[in-house]
Amino acid sequence: MTELTLFRTLAIYSLCLLVTGLSGCSVFGKQSSVVTPAEAEKTAYYQCGGCHGPANVRVNFMTPNIIGQKKGYLAQTLRDYRDKKRIEPLMNGVIANMSDQEIDSLAAYFSNTQSDNK
Repeated sequence: MTELTLFRTLAIYSLCLLVTGLSGCSVFGKQSSVVTPAEAEKTAYYQCGGCHGPANVRVNFMTPNIIGQKKGYLAQTLRDYRDKKRIEPLMNGVIANMSDQEIDSLAAYFSNTQSDNK
């Protein structure tokens, strides 16, 4: 590994940890309660926005754009992270305590939200 690659890797992980800590991530918090569209929007801002960013402005190039994505795809992907069928430690932790109803509400929010980026 070159020094530049090592530096970039450490910088990305440091930024992710910092953002996760500042975003109100539920890794160490209480169980989320996403049910209504307003609660889904609040959860999206506090739990997802730290990495995925508001209005699809990502924090780093490794984080996918999720605003406007298909609801079914998002819901299944979130369930896979929750059930650890897909492994990404930050995502596994954020979604760990979400119920199917909470996941569906969050997926509906992101699928119905349009990006400000054109």
